[in-house]
Amino acid sequence: MGDPLVKTVFDFGRRGDRPTQPELLDWMAAELMSNGWSMKHLHRIIVSSEAYRMSSSTSGAALQAERDPENRFWWRRFPIRLESQAVRDSILSLAGTLDLTMSGPPVQPAQQAMSKRRSLYFFHSNNSRNLFLTMFDEALVKDCYRRDQSIVPQQALALTNSSLVLDSAGQIAARLSVEEPDDTAFAREAFATILGIDAAANELTASIEALAEWKKLPGTDTLAARTHLVWVLLNHNDFVTVR
Repeated sequence: MGDPLVKTVFDFGRRGDRPTQPELLDWMAAELMSNGWSMKHLHRIIVSSEAYRMSSSTSGAALQAERDPENRFWWRRFPIRLESQAVRDSILSLAGTLDLTMSGPPVQPAQQAMSKRRSLYFFHSNNSRNLFLTMFDEALVKDCYRRDQSIVPQQALALTNSSLVLDSAGQIAARLSVEEPDDTAFAREAFATILGIDAAANELTASIEALAEWKKLPGTDTLAARTHLVWVLLNHNDFVTVR
């Protein structure tokens, strides 16, 4: 959900904050125990709940915003940053190159730059951490009560210049071009696929104009122009944000 039910996740004792939803915590504890202590069962319930699937929008919710401006009682979702592993895996998945093989040995640091395996399998220690993942708030090794959610310039530089993004942008554009040969349809599908939104009229207009300008550049064909658009959308804030 992006925010814990108990703010002091590192201290559940008397000196910590009290939970905002103690009845919910009691119910979840009972549900966990009665289903063989299965965390997977609990996760399924959480992610399929109406609360989890709420939007973070405050549109048309003036009354809720007035009654609970800090959203302590969950009338909307908090916008949250994607975890570092999800950022990398999403890029590879959109490109169609993510290796979904289950289990196996960890991917050693020297092999990680070329690996297409899920980030979950990367070797990760206090002295050896993947630079791209660390840039997007990788979990600490010694303790991780709650991940940081930072916004720093290096993140934009990583999404702009990393070989992962530059290589994947062309593959994503090629995949979408097969499905949508028309520029307008391609731009609309790119917004829906990469950002998960329906492009507004002004966004579509700007995208089509940009595609036309890119095509005028020397040595730039339709696929190259579309690769530029995909590259721009991968650098959009909404690509690394859950709303």
